Amino acid sequence: MEPVKISAMEAGTVVCQFFMIESCTKKNKKTGEPFLSFSLKDKSGRINANYWSPSKGEIGYYAANDIVYVEADVESFSERLQLNVRKIRKKNDNDSVTIQDFVRSSPRSGEVMFGEIMSYIDKYVDNEDLKRLTKAIYEDNRDKLLTFPAAISFHHAGIGGLLEHTIGVMRGVFYIYQGYKYLNKDLLLTGAALHDIGKLFEYNQNETGLLKEQSVDGALVAHLVRGAMLVEQYGRALGCDAAVTELLVHMILAHHGKPEFGSPVTPRTPEAMVLHMIDDMDAKLYEMQDALSKTAENTLTERTKAFDDVRLYRSSLSGIDEQFL
Repeated sequence: MEPVKISAMEAGTVVCQFFMIESCTKKNKKTGEPFLSFSLKDKSGRINANYWSPSKGEIGYYAANDIVYVEADVESFSERLQLNVRKIRKKNDNDSVTIQDFVRSSPRSGEVMFGEIMSYIDKYVDNEDLKRLTKAIYEDNRDKLLTFPAAISFHHAGIGGLLEHTIGVMRGVFYIYQGYKYLNKDLLLTGAALHDIGKLFEYNQNETGLLKEQSVDGALVAHLVRGAMLVEQYGRALGCDAAVTELLVHMILAHHGKPEFGSPVTPRTPEAMVLHMIDDMDAKLYEMQDALSKTAENTLTERTKAFDDVRLYRSSLSGIDEQFL
């Protein structure tokens, strides 16, 4: 039986598929017998589920973030759908599903995106100091970069989101360079590659790979300052030109544009200004695509928090469902 998205389920049907547990609570029937109440989720949403006759061994056996195979009836209760669970078991080693099937994640693997970023640096960055510095930071943080999200709940908040956002910004600044050749291509590309590197230290990941909370470093230092400090540290260790390193540091510190948005300084170079604008554009386009992808053509979205609660419009001319390549 083919899996059905939670958002597409209908009352009166049967589902036999995998879900991720969001929460599992032991409750009691009116008779005093225990049953398990689940909140199950997939990428499209979440649904409540009741398992009325668990064995003694199943009480306390299931936990949040477990992937489970469920056979259940889809029912309507108080005008909401829920599952009446017939059978449930945890995923085993023979099952091909992964965490990425159930939580927000980038459409491409971390390895592929990491490779694209390295190819940009190898092919288009001519300044050897900037090339060595950027590649050294990436290689030393490779494992974390492969899965790290860009945020807890805002843009690119899924697994691999930080690299996905980084690629979007690198592509954007490179396209801008084609029309404004007086810009320094090497600073644009390495600044884009490193602008959010401090996020690796600003947040903690949970068991699924998503971000769960701000770290102590994030609260006390924040990712712009941590990223600038990291670049300065590597620049000194590698013997890079101090003046070039300082320009890169400025780009990182200024990429949020204004002090009220977290930047200690405003952009003072053309490259810093371009990085700020493209970073903001990529984040907003992601949020807009996410909202519009859940809406039928030629209709308005619900009010969208990321855009001051306005309703966005999905035109039939927009290729909003196209994944980035």
